[in-house]
Amino acid sequence: MTAGLDCRRHGGVLEIVLDRPDRRNALSRELLRELRRVFTDLPDGIRAVVLTSSGRVFCAGADFADLTGTSADLDYDRDLEDACASIRNSAVPVVAVVDGACVGAGVELATSCDVRIVGPRAWFRVPAVELGLLYNPASIRRVHATLPRTTVTRLLVLAERFDADDAVRSGLATHSADGDPREHALTLAERLVGLPEDAFSTTRDLLRRLDDGDYDDAAWQATRIRLMDSTARHEAVAAASERHGASAS
Repeated sequence: MTAGLDCRRHGGVLEIVLDRPDRRNALSRELLRELRRVFTDLPDGIRAVVLTSSGRVFCAGADFADLTGTSADLDYDRDLEDACASIRNSAVPVVAVVDGACVGAGVELATSCDVRIVGPRAWFRVPAVELGLLYNPASIRRVHATLPRTTVTRLLVLAERFDADDAVRSGLATHSADGDPREHALTLAERLVGLPEDAFSTTRDLLRRLDDGDYDDAAWQATRIRLMDSTARHEAVAAASERHGASAS
């Protein structure tokens, strides 16, 4: 795999590794384009993705070698937005593993994932205001829709640093791992692979659409009825009834 990415398959789980340790896994435009390509063309049979990193840093943010400090950097913004959109719109759930610094554009990358698991060395920070920058308003809107207002203020206005515990409390991270966060993520991804695919993907899609203010109650109620009558639900309810019957006997 080129452009500083390494892909490793574990059955139905694809592990995508940010692999530029010499650049602290900074996001070059080439790497962002490769991320987009991978997420929009996942191999057949993949049911979950785990996004990890090599070295002791998850992502140092934008690669300054690709920035000019002028409005020409809007081209970089577009590549970042395209990469993050490919993660958010992925057909399968995406779990990020952060166990080290996660800075600037790296935070946007991580928060585009469905789940963020942090290890004890994890920390998050967006220093845009210190660089004289209004962070991409479209990105701020998405973060504002998914995180508490106080968290967004601390992250983007005050440029505060969130350690692992604070990240979980504030919603930046969804889980903390006492042991190896990568192993935790792979175990979680394997569990996701075993869930009824249609119900899982539909619920995930509804949450994404709610974030975007896109909700049609009649359509979603019809979708729910379709799932209620599906073979997968019938089999799941029958299996649950059998388990409960066995435990009661």
